[in-house]
Amino acid sequence: MKPLYIYFLAASLACTSCSDSWLDLNPSTSVPTDQAFSSLEDAQSALNGIYRLASAHSYYGDNFFYFGDCRAADVQARMTKGDGRRVSPYYEYNVKATDSFNSSLPWNQVYKVIRQTNNLIAATESGLIKTTDEAALNEIKAQALAMRGLALYDLIRVFAMPYSYDNGQSLGVPIVTTATDQSSKPARNTVAECYDQIITDLTNSLAGLSKEKKDGCLNYWAVQGILSRVYLNKLDYPNAYKAATDVIENSKSLYQLYTLDEYPTVWGKEYTSESLFEFYFSLTEPSGGSGGEGAPMVYANEEKVDWNNLILSEDYLNLLNEDPQDVRHCVTEVSAIANNEGLPEGARDKKVYLAKFPGKTGDPRDNNLCIVRLSEIYLNAAEAGLKIGGEQATKGMEYLNDVITNRTTNTAMKVNAAADFTLERILKERRKELVGEGLAVYDYTRNKLPVVRKGSWHLTSLETSNAYTIQPNDSRLAIPIPQTEIDANPNLVQNP
Repeated sequence: MKPLYIYFLAASLACTSCSDSWLDLNPSTSVPTDQAFSSLEDAQSALNGIYRLASAHSYYGDNFFYFGDCRAADVQARMTKGDGRRVSPYYEYNVKATDSFNSSLPWNQVYKVIRQTNNLIAATESGLIKTTDEAALNEIKAQALAMRGLALYDLIRVFAMPYSYDNGQSLGVPIVTTATDQSSKPARNTVAECYDQIITDLTNSLAGLSKEKKDGCLNYWAVQGILSRVYLNKLDYPNAYKAATDVIENSKSLYQLYTLDEYPTVWGKEYTSESLFEFYFSLTEPSGGSGGEGAPMVYANEEKVDWNNLILSEDYLNLLNEDPQDVRHCVTEVSAIANNEGLPEGARDKKVYLAKFPGKTGDPRDNNLCIVRLSEIYLNAAEAGLKIGGEQATKGMEYLNDVITNRTTNTAMKVNAAADFTLERILKERRKELVGEGLAVYDYTRNKLPVVRKGSWHLTSLETSNAYTIQPNDSRLAIPIPQTEIDANPNLVQNP
């Protein structure tokens, strides 16, 4: 396998402008970013290709979306012939450096995105793209910058220890911001250096981004939402609060929390009122005719597809059952197969399937993937406000209650006193609201809390792999750098 710095796109990328689904145009209208291009249309097509790469297998179309869930406590591998299938290495914390599916492919796919963003950014700065619409060209560059920042963030949250482990002093991943050749052998930057670059890219993109709704594309509000996530995990609570509240308070004409009545109806629909940024999928795109055979399918009920690898844990169902009036019960369901022997004993008659990805036509392969959702931003603001204290804590409690009152008719669940506005209460709400959306493990790591797998139907393989409890300093939180990269680049240092 070739190292990261010589990956090229071999074919054109079939995408359209972001005003429609960006996967519908004839391939002849798009160009790979390794080729020279001179028009605004070329640049737009290259940007669409970047979005397509990011939504593909081994990135958001698969591993990166559920990676954060199956390493935490609310989602687990299911049993099939005694093992947890493809998610087992993440669930059991035993990914190997030689594991192509769980190490090499994710590493390479994200660096492909970074390479293409670098090429596109360089092209927009070269002066060779002739256009009278400088604002449109600047927006293309801004979206590329934001995608580069997001890609680097995704790499460090998988291949490096959390910032909270040692204030970012441990090794992250190589920062690559220019086009590179075969002689380039970049070393790993620190986690702190990676965060600095991520924040620089995301912040620098804001001025060029539209504040209008851009289905399928990053806009100003989506990037501010991502920044609130990045700052929160960097333990920079004032900036996390500032970014989150900017979205909450200043984008109300575009985005609103799901109401109690809306909540059961939104799943599987495109570009809903909470969706700040999502990737488009259909039954034929983007995977060469196979549709989105990734994250939605690993959660799907077995009657629909036999690729399900993930179910809800007993601990999560117990948490949800604390409030029978919680509307989020509607996204849990029992197995479509009666007395399903493919499930752990004790789980077979329980609502262990997560129904957040039913598909636009009832097939999970045509379910869009929402990467940034408004509920998360409210909860980011609540946590940052709590940790800042004072007026921000008071406002943070209001944001937490905004989510709660839109999810249950049980008024006892609201937080009515400052003494009850605690990190534990916020994290409980994050578990209930964001399950299955790829964020769970990071709630534990940034707060230096152990991941404790409780409940009667976790697989016994957790005992073999010593993964019932993962302490916040467990070196397995950083999966191994691919051995192919270590072999090709003597400047790369392997994770412990």
